[in-house]
Amino acid sequence: MGSTFQNFENYLYSVPELESVCDVVLNLDDQMRSSGIISDKGKILAWKVKQGIQSVLSQADRDMLLMETALGVRMRKEQDSQLGSENFTLSYGYNVIFMTFPMVCGILCVSAEKQIDITKIPFLILSIVKKSTTWK
Repeated sequence: MGSTFQNFENYLYSVPELESVCDVVLNLDDQMRSSGIISDKGKILAWKVKQGIQSVLSQADRDMLLMETALGVRMRKEQDSQLGSENFTLSYGYNVIFMTFPMVCGILCVSAEKQIDITKIPFLILSIVKKSTTWK
């Protein structure tokens, strides 16, 4: 019963609500690539990709990355009492930047070109997410 109740909060938000968060984030900067919300198990709940952008990952690799992302967020929650709750993580890769933002309904995952201002964009996204009803 516990796992069913945990996943119930994923369905309290409609797909259009989740997609609207993705749209706002995706349109923050020309260098944004994709924005999506996944469940705590890594299942895609909503996903938007900027027009003309080709994924650097195959679908299978993307699905694996999203499952790993969800697992990492869940595992980091174990240290919340010592470190404080996670606001976001940023991975500065060779090809793209990948950011994650824990939310009540899941995890916002954002990819961007390396030219974005990493001292501003993650905090802009965080402020948008905190204003949405989906914030943790």
